Amino acid sequence: MTEDEPVVIVTDAPLRMTADAMRALKKATGRTMSDMDDDEADRLQAMAFFELHRRGVRMGHLADAGALWERAGVVPIDFEGPDRLDPTDDAS
Repeated sequence: MTEDEPVVIVTDAPLRMTADAMRALKKATGRTMSDMDDDEADRLQAMAFFELHRRGVRMGHLADAGALWERAGVVPIDFEGPDRLDPTDDAS
């Protein structure tokens, strides 16, 4: 997995982040997640930021917080729901 692969957000999963990632977000934006409550695009970008931060830590090369924030704004984000069968579908 590379830093630029799409970020996958599972819609029924809790948001996971580290304290270091939260500090990096504040360094990059000057705001916390709570400060982003009124801006849906910023919240979405923050979720991508946390995933990219996690990838950078795993790869052993963490980009500057500002550069990571910029990349989080352009990385594709895929939403995935739980894999549930539809009981009303005959194919289930």
